[in-house]
Amino acid sequence: MQEQSIMEIIKWFIGLVIIMVMVSVGLFCYQLQDVNSFKQQVNYQIERKGGLTAEALETLKDYSEKNYQGRYELESDVLNQKVGYGQAVDYTVKATIPIQILPLPDVTLSFEGNSVSQIR
Repeated sequence: MQEQSIMEIIKWFIGLVIIMVMVSVGLFCYQLQDVNSFKQQVNYQIERKGGLTAEALETLKDYSEKNYQGRYELESDVLNQKVGYGQAVDYTVKATIPIQILPLPDVTLSFEGNSVSQIR
């Protein structure tokens, strides 16, 4: 009789752990989709400012802080440089995404992108 109650408690515990893992994975995927929005903002700044200039980088840093709690950082060979009209700018977005609910370390991922300057 006692074994049944112990097994019932174990089943409930395992079920709750599985639910926590599924919610954690769902929240991670939701945060991961924000990378596309940030990359679009980076593309807009490159097009409007003529590259990853100091002004564009400051705007992107503020945007990341305000909207994404500072999860995103940029790396590029042409940081703080203005490029000519039609030149491509390659960049890498470094995303540090925290794992919610579960006590796991943050995940750091890199996403490459590229845009073309539209300033003459």
